Amino acid sequence: MQTQETQTALITGGASGIGKAIAEKLSKSDISVYVADINISQAKIVAEDIIQTGRKAKAFHVDISDSSMVDDFFRQLQGQTERLDLLVNAAAILDKTTFIEEMTDEQWRRMISINLDGTFYCCRGAVRWMKEQQSGRIINFSSVAGLTPTPGALHYSVAKGAIIQLTRTLAREVARYNIRINAIAPGYTQTPMLDKMEDKFKEFILKNTPLKRFGTVEEIAGLVAFLATPEADFFTGQIFSPNGGLVI
Repeated sequence: MQTQETQTALITGGASGIGKAIAEKLSKSDISVYVADINISQAKIVAEDIIQTGRKAKAFHVDISDSSMVDDFFRQLQGQTERLDLLVNAAAILDKTTFIEEMTDEQWRRMISINLDGTFYCCRGAVRWMKEQQSGRIINFSSVAGLTPTPGALHYSVAKGAIIQLTRTLAREVARYNIRINAIAPGYTQTPMLDKMEDKFKEFILKNTPLKRFGTVEEIAGLVAFLATPEADFFTGQIFSPNGGLVI
């Protein structure tokens, strides 16, 4: 692994919420960040704000549910930078509360294609690159919904649970290439995604969270920043869940 001062990091879903906070946090450690998002206009704003602080950033338009587009994107990125030291798979969607008898095929497939397939496509692109350089780190984003059953969010819970197993299995596959893969399974965090949830559901979560508050994007970004340092070199295949005690 290169020294942190010369690292490059790719953050999917970097235009808002947790992904944006991660891009900003990593840039403060002089890591060059690539902000990838389906919302290119917002991604450009994030990148420009980072550049205005004297740090390096660039925005890219990527639909991670499109396998060919992801492959093309990694080829494009590899033509622009020599290395990829860190991939953070933060892109994700949430859906309204829907029980299985009401869930449509379209709802199911959209959730799986973005939250699970997209993570797989990006992991595959990064591993191909990191294998060549014999080093790298990948941080996938799961959720407490992937750790414990979440009625009314079956598709989301299944996708996030699968990311945990993807992370653990892939960590064993690629350790021989000096690639470390971990996952973060955050509890309910104050983001635009959380803002869309029903008030009664948010009240239920707070009631059952021992610390009686939601997490912050800065707390999650701080964990990512630590996992990008040499102090985290012995971590691979691990699932970190900052959730205020909601799931223990």
